[in-house]
Parts: sequence; structure tokens; C-alpha cells
Amino acid sequence: MRTRSGPRRSEAARVAVLRAADDLLVDVGFHAMTVSAIAERAGVAKQTIYRWWRSKVAILLDVLEEDLHDRESWPEPPHSAQAALEQHVTHWSRVFTQSPTGHVLFVLIGHALHDAATATVLRDQVLSRQRQYDRARVRQALALPPGGAVPREEADQLLDVLIGPAFHRAFTTGRPLDPWFAERLTATVLACRHSDAQATPST
Repeated sequence: MRTRSGPRRSEAARVAVLRAADDLLVDVGFHAMTVSAIAERAGVAKQTIYRWWRSKVAILLDVLEEDLHDRESWPEPPHSAQAALEQHVTHWSRVFTQSPTGHVLFVLIGHALHDAATATVLRDQVLSRQRQYDRARVRQALALPPGGAVPREEADQLLDVLIGPAFHRAFTTGRPLDPWFAERLTATVLACRHSDAQATPST
């Protein structure tokens, strides 16, 4: 879906197209948004867009990938395990509910339910790369004193437990997690992990 051909893209034109698609999604919605409208707002030829992207969905996938992977938008973690995990959960909760990035994500999830190719790209390319980043943040947080190294499988499980409630709250209510819930969620996860570590006999 995201294979591109034709001349090397102008960076200014590429950015203009991505911004135009992002803005139009907010202004008119996914179904009313067209490649022609994106081209007009971006100030590029429609044929130029089709040399770079196959559809408006492919453009939105690039919008999402660029937004998610703008690491400057992710805050520096505090120097305690719970504070770092709580910050990450809260940030994701706000992305889901209060940012254009979350809007694009939910639109693409909805489209992916009916289009296997979109689902594959969204899951295996865009979100897989983001999951690597999230996993690293979880492992970094849990390695803070008095923690230690965290296996990848455990980090993935903890990531699901932590981010799942934020996604569920956003999808079912459109609201972010309240601070009390985020604090209790991360405290409970850390307490359970500490209990498991104490129950595991040393070898």
C-alpha cells in the first residue's frame, strides 16, 4: 500500500500534503476528504500525490507514522519507576483523546476493520515501531532503582496492562484517564510485580 514510485519527493511538498490531510480530516471528516481536496489545500498537483501515495489512506498512514515518531512530543521520563510509568500512560491517554494523532489513529483503526491491507500496514509497520519505543520506555522505567533488567516478554505484558485501560476509556467514553486512576493503575502494576518477584524462589 505504501510503495511509492516516480520522482524523488520534494520535502516541502511532502510536508504540505501530510498537513493538508491532517487538517481536512478534522474539517470535513474521513469520508468527505478526497485526494483532490488534499492536493488543492497542499498546493500540489493531484497527479503528483498519486505518484507518491496510492490513496488518502496511505497518506493518513504516513501522517500517523510521522506524528507518533516525533520523539520531541514525548516527554522526558521522571527518575522513579511509578512516575515514569504514570507519565507514559497519561501521555498515551491524552494522545487518544486530545490530539490530532489520536483522531488519525482511530480513523485508521475503523478503516482497517474493513480493509486487510490497511490493517497489515497499520499493525506491522506503524504500530509495531511505536510498540518498540513503548517497550523501551517501560523497560527503562522498571530498571530504575530498586528495579533491574526486565525481559522483553514481561515488558510487553506490562505494556498491554498499562495502555489497555487508556485505549478502552478513550474508545468507550472519549475521555482521558483521570489522574487518580492513572496513579492507582501504575501503583497496582508495580505492587503485583514486586509480589511476584518476592514469591519467585531464587536459584
